[in-house]
Amino acid sequence: MYFKLADVTVKTIIFSAIMHSSLEAFVLHPSQNVLSVEQALPLKALGTRNRSVTVLVTCKNPVSSAQKEYFYAMGVDTIVYAGEMNYYFYLPSSLINSVQDEENVIAVKEVDAQSRIESVNSAEGSLSTLSDDDIIDVNVLFLKELEESEVASYLSQNGIDAEIRKVTPVLRKAELKLRIGDFKKMSHLPLVQYMDKVQSIFQEKSFPLPLETTNYKIAEYSNISQLWKAPYNLNGRNMSVGIVDGGLVLPTHQEFVGGRVHDRTTNGKVNFHATHVAGTIGALGRESKAHGMANEAEIYSYFFGDDAFSEAVLNMYRNDGVLISNHSYGYSLKEHLAEYDSVAATQDITVKNNPYINIFEAAGNDGIDSDYGEYGIIKGPGNSKNIFTIGALNSLSTKVAELSSAGPVKDGRIKPDLCVRGEYVTSASSESDTSYAMMSGTSMATPAATGIGVLVSQAYKRVTGGYDIRHDTLKAVLINTAEDIANPGPDYKAGFGLINAKAAVDTIETIKNPNPKVTVSVIGHSKENSYTFVLRQSSDFKTTIAWVDPEANPSSSVTLVNDIDMLLVSTQTGKVYYPYTLDKTHPSRYAVQTKSNHIDNIEQIEVKNLPAGEYKLLVKGTKIITDIQEYSIASNIPMFSDANIETLKPSKIQNFARKMFLATF
Repeated sequence: MYFKLADVTVKTIIFSAIMHSSLEAFVLHPSQNVLSVEQALPLKALGTRNRSVTVLVTCKNPVSSAQKEYFYAMGVDTIVYAGEMNYYFYLPSSLINSVQDEENVIAVKEVDAQSRIESVNSAEGSLSTLSDDDIIDVNVLFLKELEESEVASYLSQNGIDAEIRKVTPVLRKAELKLRIGDFKKMSHLPLVQYMDKVQSIFQEKSFPLPLETTNYKIAEYSNISQLWKAPYNLNGRNMSVGIVDGGLVLPTHQEFVGGRVHDRTTNGKVNFHATHVAGTIGALGRESKAHGMANEAEIYSYFFGDDAFSEAVLNMYRNDGVLISNHSYGYSLKEHLAEYDSVAATQDITVKNNPYINIFEAAGNDGIDSDYGEYGIIKGPGNSKNIFTIGALNSLSTKVAELSSAGPVKDGRIKPDLCVRGEYVTSASSESDTSYAMMSGTSMATPAATGIGVLVSQAYKRVTGGYDIRHDTLKAVLINTAEDIANPGPDYKAGFGLINAKAAVDTIETIKNPNPKVTVSVIGHSKENSYTFVLRQSSDFKTTIAWVDPEANPSSSVTLVNDIDMLLVSTQTGKVYYPYTLDKTHPSRYAVQTKSNHIDNIEQIEVKNLPAGEYKLLVKGTKIITDIQEYSIASNIPMFSDANIETLKPSKIQNFARKMFLATF
């Protein structure tokens, strides 16, 4: 039996019945203008009309800030994007009818408890094999910011017996220790968005090697050493970098004299791996083979056993104003392969909250482990959108090292982002103040990339009068100037290729020119920006757009939230040039340029020998669920009229970004 939704009296009767029903789900279909009793009856699980519940609201168009304020004024407590034009609404159950009546709303349904729990469990510790009394550590993402006392009260009110290990309100995250039975109960709590197991972490497996007399320096292959000399004179002076690793960097090593290592670990225990990583970033060069990328940078040393990933990044930023960090560690077990998990999401939240934070993370060394496949083996955190995931190249930087973990992310997103030489890397060791070691791994490649990031950031500060570089700007520049490795175009093993530090800095230097190669701007939903330029003669063309995308819901099958599309169009012939896309079902295939990219928050258009003529670079806000989305573009030709960096209010740590960000704590 069906009733017309237009009949308010009938609707009221139906919703009254819904509130007292015992079924589990309901769906409203205004497009059909009818509500099925079979579909409508099941709302008892949402409780009485005065109880706060969470429902999944499907909308025709993105919910703007103004619309959110309207819903909040109506009495809705919290609205969080759930993916694919669905929103979580946490609200009094009596408001469900009113929300359904809104023109932008297509359907409202109850949240499936299973969507709140990690969907894939490996053979190593599958949740399904555990009894209700087994104890696990879990990450919980809530739909709103909760202080520790509020988390404790909420759990107690709902009969959950848990030990609260850590609460980070700005990330909407808590780490709990509890029984499996309570874990299952929590999947029905309306304020819980997502839960997964806490994974044990350790410094990335690396491979110590005998120290040989011959060593091909990373600096040579990534064109870094030229930046240490005139006219660049870049060395990381007055720049800070955070190193999160297995312990303390040896502060007395001859490569770090002058008090450049700042101990932020709780136990002060010196660590071999951390010291080697720090040397690649910032060793003075007392041993020429071990010269660091940014050899005068201040080094802040953190222990991942205290805080890891986002929590560590927040601590270094809050306490020391550090914006650039290195993370050469990962999950110790075969867990969350190719998955966007809770840790990946919180890293995206962190950078979205402050887009001047730049996180460099090792892709992993599972490429030579027979227990892993060839593709899709990067673990959870490395699949964040708003970080640099770094792969390793061989000793000659001619191909991807066999040990380096490959993408893609499950939805086809490109990972790693970039690569640097990671084999046979000589750096400081902790055995003595004058000792060195040669090692291989993505742990060795990542600090090289981090050090390059420091130098490019230093160059940006000089050019802009002291501003910090945004993550999307640094990413667009590093990717657009990278040298292709492995398959033509981007691929799932090398990402967008080998970082070319000098080319990146040269691009940054154009910001001060009348026609720079870098620009930043904003785009709204269904809006379009265009950049017109003229090629006087045929030329190779390459341009990259990047944006700091909002965090995705880990249970969503698509991790891209704001979809920007970039196209190049000939104004004379109408020919359209598309960005690169890859096929996740055939990961070894070459990238193609036959369609728009709706997967990545990085897009690149490359055309060899582009004919002379007039062109328009179009940037389209295909789906923007926020009011606007900021973005950065880097090009190999001077095609913009202004770098426009003032548009996005670039940060000076002490007077803008840091104060703004700390206000959220």
